[in-house]
Amino acid sequence: MLRRFMPFLLVLLCFLLDTTVMPVVYTGVYGVPLTVVAVLCIGMVLGRMRGLLYGTLGGLLMDITTGTLGMMTYFFMFVGFMIGLIVYVPGERILPSRRKQQRRLVWRSAWVFALYALGEAAMFVIQYFNTAEFEWIYLLNILIRAAICTLLCGLARPLFVRLLTGKSEKRGRRSRDPEVKSF
Repeated sequence: MLRRFMPFLLVLLCFLLDTTVMPVVYTGVYGVPLTVVAVLCIGMVLGRMRGLLYGTLGGLLMDITTGTLGMMTYFFMFVGFMIGLIVYVPGERILPSRRKQQRRLVWRSAWVFALYALGEAAMFVIQYFNTAEFEWIYLLNILIRAAICTLLCGLARPLFVRLLTGKSEKRGRRSRDPEVKSF
């Protein structure tokens, strides 16, 4: 029963950390919201619809506290849906070989980086039309934040897999219908 509420609790916990602890600890340019990391991990582990749902929830919570209704909501919804659409593999409980794991890790990391950078670039365009200021350092900051987000997602994904799906099964092949011998 707790597993049903776990994604909601994780998004809520990350939101609370984003709005209460992180502004006290770090106020620099390279701060990545932990809520978007949670949404990305939920989308990777549970699929596109749950990524969209929890992206909407996390984005609305962020928008309500910052006073910019809609901007973060669409960003989180986009990122959660697209990562679930592209990266989610249903039934990924049996661990593949080490080489396949490495390929999947690189694949996931590349998509997290690309989607986060694309969302940040869209936010930059909106900011440009509001302020009419452009400096090249903004683009470098977007790339650095995307790299930080990719690193955080890579570190947080095993924890999210464990919390949202339970224990993983052992390596190796397992048939779909195990043979039952009865005498």
